[in-house]
Amino acid sequence: MKSTENNHSILLHKHGLKVTPLRLAILDVLGRHHSPLTAEEISTKLKDVDFDRATLFRSLKTFNETELIRAIDLGEGFMRYEIVCEKHDHHHHVMCTNCKKIEMIPFCVPPQISNHLLKVGYTNLSHRMDFFGLCSKCS
Repeated sequence: MKSTENNHSILLHKHGLKVTPLRLAILDVLGRHHSPLTAEEISTKLKDVDFDRATLFRSLKTFNETELIRAIDLGEGFMRYEIVCEKHDHHHHVMCTNCKKIEMIPFCVPPQISNHLLKVGYTNLSHRMDFFGLCSKCS
């Protein structure tokens, strides 16, 4: 944990953010999970840190604005959060419509769309693409 804590401290400093126990704990929780978590899920995993919900939401907002984390809207009526990972910087998700399991798709599909839009003059492109279906356990 100490090495991870040091890495998170460095990351916070790099983004010009104050290092606090809550911020370190949030990054630790998100770093240990492979699917995006809700604020409530993050909150329940922060067992050893004293905090209030407003401070948690402010930290999540600040992390999203500084691109330490990514806020994800999967149409559930609330946001999910995941740590920004250099290895899988841009990716998509698939959610099981039954059990709500979320998995990362480690690539962007299809790049031909972006290439076409660039060719016809669009700039500053971004997109959002999520998939929904039944996972193998629910099928």
